[in-house]
Amino acid sequence: MRGQFEDHFDPDEIEQLARGQKFVQRKSKLNGCLFLSLIIFNSSSLHNESLNDLTIALNKNHGVDISKQGLDNRFNAYAVQFLTAALENLLQQQLAKKIFFRNCLEFRRILIKDSVCFQIDASLAEHYPGSGGSGSKANVRIQFEYDLLDGKIVDLSLNAFNDQDAKNSILTLEVVKDGDLIVRDLAYMHLGALQGVVDRLGHFLCRLNTQAKVYQEQNGKMIALDFPTIVRAMRRHNIRQTEEAVFIGKNQDLQVRLFIYLLPEAVYNERMRKANKATKNKGRQVSKEFKARAGLNLFITSAPKN
Repeated sequence: MRGQFEDHFDPDEIEQLARGQKFVQRKSKLNGCLFLSLIIFNSSSLHNESLNDLTIALNKNHGVDISKQGLDNRFNAYAVQFLTAALENLLQQQLAKKIFFRNCLEFRRILIKDSVCFQIDASLAEHYPGSGGSGSKANVRIQFEYDLLDGKIVDLSLNAFNDQDAKNSILTLEVVKDGDLIVRDLAYMHLGALQGVVDRLGHFLCRLNTQAKVYQEQNGKMIALDFPTIVRAMRRHNIRQTEEAVFIGKNQDLQVRLFIYLLPEAVYNERMRKANKATKNKGRQVSKEFKARAGLNLFITSAPKN
C-alpha cells in the first residue's frame, strides 16, 4: 500500500495538506497519509467494511491501535476538506503535462462539470431516496466541477439522486462570473441555464439537444434551419465542418454560434440502425430531420459579445 501511495502522492506534502485543512491538529496515531490510504486504496471494499473492520486493518497493516469511536470521530468536516484538497493536488499533478491551455488569456476560468450516481444502503433512503419502482431504494449523486486553468475544485458535493443535473445547473449559476467559459454535459445546459450564463457575462460550450429547434434570421423573419439541405451540401462539396449564427429557444430569443461537424459514414449508419430499431418497436418512422441530424455532431457556444 505504501508503494501505491507514493506513486501518486508525496507523503510530506499530504501531511502539510492534512494540517492545513485541520484534519490533523496535533500528534495523532492516524495521520493524513494513513487516512488517505485507508480511503483510496481500500475504496473497492470500503462500503462493505464496518468501523471494526477498518480498525483491525489499521492495526494489522500499520500498527495503529485506534478504537471504533476514535475512527468514527475522524470522519468529520475536516476530513472532507482534507480529502478534497488531496484530490485537487492529485488532479493538478496528473493534468499539468496534458492540458495545453494553461496560459489561455481569453477566459478567466474554464469550468467543466459532471455528476456520477451510485446506490447506497437502503437504510439511508429517507435522506437519499432512489429512483423508485424496481430501482434501488437509496441513491446519491456527486456533483463535481473543476477549473481547468487554475487546477481548483469549484464544487464537490453530495446530493440526492433526484436532484437532476438540469436542476443543479440553475441552482449553481451563482458560481458563473464574467469571463468564465462553462463546458458541461448536455444534461446541464437547457435553455434556462444557457441564458443564465449569458446574463452573468459568462460563455458556454455544449452539445445541441437533438430535439432543439434552430432558426436563422432571413429578411427580417425567423426561418427554421434546414438540416437536410445543409447535410447534402456538405457531402456534395466534401465539407467536414462549418458554423452558423443561429437562434434557439421557443421564442427564438437566444443567439448562439452553431458548429456543425459531418460524421463518418460508419458512425451515421450505426446511429440510424439504432434509431430504426427503436422507432420500429414503437410503430413509427424516422423523420427526415432526424436522418439529417444523425449524420452530424452539433455544438453551440455563446454568441460573441458586442
